[in-house]
Amino acid sequence: MFSCKSQKQRLENKNFRILIVEDSRVINNTLTSRLQEKGFNCLQSYDLATARDILQNNDITLVILDLHLPDGEGEDLIEEIKEANKATKIVIFTSENDLLRRDELFRLGILDYLLKGKNANLTVKEILNIIQSIQINPGYTLLIVDDSRVIRKMMQKILSSCGYTIIEAKNGAEAIEKVKETNVDLMLLDMQMPDMSGLDALKQIKQDEKNFHLPVFMISSTLDIEVMRDAYKAGVLDYFKKPFSPEELKLKVEQVIRQKQIETDLQCTLRVSEVCSTLLNEFYASAIFYADLKLKQTNEKFQNEFGKDISNMTQAFERFDIRLMEDIIMSMKNRKNYSTVIKDKENQTYLVKLLPVEQHEFLMIFEKLTKV
Repeated sequence: MFSCKSQKQRLENKNFRILIVEDSRVINNTLTSRLQEKGFNCLQSYDLATARDILQNNDITLVILDLHLPDGEGEDLIEEIKEANKATKIVIFTSENDLLRRDELFRLGILDYLLKGKNANLTVKEILNIIQSIQINPGYTLLIVDDSRVIRKMMQKILSSCGYTIIEAKNGAEAIEKVKETNVDLMLLDMQMPDMSGLDALKQIKQDEKNFHLPVFMISSTLDIEVMRDAYKAGVLDYFKKPFSPEELKLKVEQVIRQKQIETDLQCTLRVSEVCSTLLNEFYASAIFYADLKLKQTNEKFQNEFGKDISNMTQAFERFDIRLMEDIIMSMKNRKNYSTVIKDKENQTYLVKLLPVEQHEFLMIFEKLTKV
């Protein structure tokens, strides 16, 4: 079967461990309860000392960190977290809206910077969006091309905090080779490099048909209008002048990746639908019952007889529980009609067919669809 990039690397909520470091018990408890309702495993700390102890003894996926705590500054914890476990992500949660400090913290490798004072539901929604990016971003590869090692490492630190897979090239020729050997989702390309300019490298890369739609951000220390015009004509999506805002870079990269995710999910949905349609067509002629479990339509004639089995089948698909599905089939055996369920996982639509098919045929279909 096939897999969708946006489905890779996703953690189950219960395995996603969040540490909330916030001295306000009201705020801490509110965030904790809201996230626990979503199934996340949350730990609480009201000071730095407790946070350090929790980090030392637990595998933490995400830290939501206040900047001002009773026993010190939250900023002191960032480097400690990075040194202890580079995989742990950090989101600052503060009432301090200092743009210079925001940039400084993004350079240290924080994932995001959230301001207090919003409705709790809105804050939780922002956190859930951040969590989704943590789960999805490792499936996307960014290529950073710059002859300055300092610039490469600075950009790598900012963007790796978002979970992306980062590869680097120190010149245009190396960038061309990296694009050939790796499936790159976005390239960040320096304009001024020795031997080969970024523009010349880009033109060569774009000659390959498979790279025609490769998104490219051009980075330069100048805003020469003629150079920018040539860059856009060559296929540059956006243009950054050094020095640039780390947060702006992060947000624009995120925008491109989310668009790629939407396109990938659409392709995946079409493929899933194609699989479902093919299987449905094979058995359509012998179907005696159809129900859309999104409750758009049902056939009341059969609902009383098969309603409980349909509900159980839905649960079996939710859990990918083949044993439960076998039990349902056995319970329906005397009716001479075996239940076939087809689920479009992207649209969360269940197509239920009660068909005269053999048990082994049904289980084969069920196993195939749960791997989609």
